This record gives sequence, C-alpha cells and structure tokens, in this order.
Amino acid sequence: MRIILFTLWTVGLLQAQSIQQLIDQSIKKHPSLQTIQHRLLAMDERIEESQNFSNPDLSFTINDIQFDNPSDRGLEPMQFNAVNFKQKFPWFGKLDARKTFTKAQKSLIVDSYEVAKITLAKEIRMTSYTMKELEERIRIVNRYKVVAKQNIELYTSYASTENKSHTSMMAASLMLAKIKIKYERYTMILKNQQAKLKYLVQRDVSTISDPLMIKRPKSLESYLSKSQNNLNYHMKLSEQNIADANKVIQELSVTPDPYLNVGYFNRREYPDYASVTVGVSLPLYGSEKHNAEAARMEALAAASASLDYRSSLESEITVMYAKLTEAYHIYDIIQNESLPQLDHMIELSQSGIQSGGDLFAYTNLLEQKLDLEEQRISIKAEYLRTQAQLKSLIGEI
Repeated sequence: MRIILFTLWTVGLLQAQSIQQLIDQSIKKHPSLQTIQHRLLAMDERIEESQNFSNPDLSFTINDIQFDNPSDRGLEPMQFNAVNFKQKFPWFGKLDARKTFTKAQKSLIVDSYEVAKITLAKEIRMTSYTMKELEERIRIVNRYKVVAKQNIELYTSYASTENKSHTSMMAASLMLAKIKIKYERYTMILKNQQAKLKYLVQRDVSTISDPLMIKRPKSLESYLSKSQNNLNYHMKLSEQNIADANKVIQELSVTPDPYLNVGYFNRREYPDYASVTVGVSLPLYGSEKHNAEAARMEALAAASASLDYRSSLESEITVMYAKLTEAYHIYDIIQNESLPQLDHMIELSQSGIQSGGDLFAYTNLLEQKLDLEEQRISIKAEYLRTQAQLKSLIGEI
C-alpha cells in the first residue's frame, strides 16, 4: 500500500508544473497574444505602403460630339479623343514623415503586445496563488473536521458525568457545521479559479508545484529604480512619439503637393498633339495651418500624459509596496506570536480537560486556531499576489 501511495505521489510531482512554466507555455499560444502578432504583421505592410505615391488618375475624353452627326469625328479641329494621366508627387520630406509616423504606430502595438504578456503573467500568478490558498484552506478545514468529530465523540462520553458536556457537544457540533460550510464555499471558489486558469493557460491544470512561501521583501528603492521598465509607461511614450510624428506630417501638409497632368490628343483629320499641366492645390482657407496647430497641442498633451503617468506609477509602486510589507508583518505576528501563544493555551486546556476542565473553552480555542491558520494562509497568498502586481509594475514577466 505504501509503495502505491508513494508511486502516486511521485507521479503527481512529475505532472505538477511551476507557475513560471505555465506562464511560458501560455505566452507561446494564447489567442489574445496571437491577435496582436497578426496586427504587427499588418503594420509591416503599412510601413511599406507609406512610401508609395498616391494612385495616379487615368481618364479618357471624347471632345466635341456633334448631335447632328455624332459618329463623324473629322468635322473640325476641336473634335478629338484624349487620354490623360495625372500624378501627384509628395513634397520633400513627406514620405519620410509618413514612414516615421507608421513606425511609431507599430511601436505602440509592440508595447501593447508586451503589456499583454505582462498582464497575462500577472493574472496567471494571482490565479495560481489563489488556487494554492484555497487548496490549503480546504486541507486545514478537513483536518479540523476530523478534530471536531473527535471532540463530539469525546464530549458524548462525558455526557453521563458532566452537566456542561451537553453544551460543549453542541459547541463542537456547531464548529463542525461551520467547517462544512467553509469547505463547500472554498470548493466552489476553487472550481471557479481552476476554470479561469484553464482559460489563461489554454489547458487544464491539475497541480501547481510552487509552495506558498514568502521571504522578506526587497527594498522600495529596488522597485522604484525599475519603474522606467513599466510597459504601460512605454506605451505612453509611444503615444507621444505618434503625436510628434503626426505633428510633423501636419506641418508639412501646409506645403501643397505638386501634380503633373500629361494628355495625348488624337484627331482624325488633323495632326495629333500632347499637353502637359503642372499644378498645386491652393491652401487658401488655412485648414492645414489649423490642423498643424491642433497636432502641436496634441503632441504637448501626449508629453504631459507620459510625465503624469510616470509620477503616478511611482506612487502606485509605493502604495503597493506598503501593502506588501504590511502583509509580511502580519504574517510574522501570526506565525511567531499568535499561533505559538494559542498552541500553549490549547496544551493547557487539554491538560485541564483530563482533570475535569471546561470542554467549551477548549472548543473555542480550536476555533480561534482554525481562524488563525486560515489567516496565515490568506496573508501569505495576499503577499504573493501583491508581489505579482509589483512585478508587473516594473515590467517583469
């Protein structure tokens, strides 16, 4: 029997995967990331297209159709058939400006891809830690379920000799009912989290190998020093680059693009001839200047937005770090102060029961220990979830 149990345990360990392994696998095949990858490929085509001239105009003209004799095209010199070709040429620097603008747009999509990876990794970590927390809670309540049943049997045996035993047995039964309710609630929440993790990693996950272990947090300065790696901040900078590139395009649009129109004219009874026209559109109404000024304001707004986000990011890291250290200190109090004191009180209560002590007080102490053990698990998971959020804020997968 032991060999079978050891074999099953070993197989379970082999099948278990770490959170980092789940993240790496998900990044390779998650549909949300593949969507952005396709958009990046589309941007490569747009960059190439940005260097093309606008499409030329090609027209065919039949001039001077006489209603008395529409088919006769040799009545006078004004009767001709013509083919016209018109091409607009972008003014110097406009093609380069368009390419810079399109590249800036692609950079924003690249940043959004990195943000999506960071967000996916954060969600996998937080969901995994929540699952581990629920599994630990279920393990604890199952252990206390056994203890509560044993206490009911113990209190039943005292019922014939102690008047207080009935009250103590009722307290133990109530504790058992509370434990069963917790078990059902934790089991339901665990199933929901497993379904969420299945979507995040695109497959079923049976076991996560990472234990719920915490270490003393790093310094706040170590997080703040990496704030420039935040991918949302990079997106703000990319948006600023797009606004700057658009400003250049709008400033260049004040200078109109020249066009060339070449025509070939065919006449039946008279010599053929050609015509050449060079022209520009006249910016008489100042629309281009208004657009250029609006683009300049938008560029200034984008620059201010990036500075504001950088400032708010440092504040968010500081707040999240305070939450991290709070969780660590609470865990230290529960682990090294509250639980040892409660264990000592339970030992004294157990000794008292053997000499006729209060069974009700013993049940109350067990309930307090159950709550403390759950709080310890909860605060460890909260510490790790907060740490995952800090990782995402400094751009770490």
